[in-house]
Amino acid sequence: MEKVYCQSCKQEIPLIEPYVQFNCPECGKPIARCESCRTFGHSYKCECGFEGP
Repeated sequence: MEKVYCQSCKQEIPLIEPYVQFNCPECGKPIARCESCRTFGHSYKCECGFEGP
């Protein structure tokens, strides 16, 4: 099974922990964010350079 990493904090997300995964609006690559980073509104940056809150 593939490991999932938070795009904001770069930590591995345990598969039992809630998280969100969506596609980058610019390039379509998947972006995952852990519950903690989503709650506190930490920013993230895709490999293509797109940044989000």
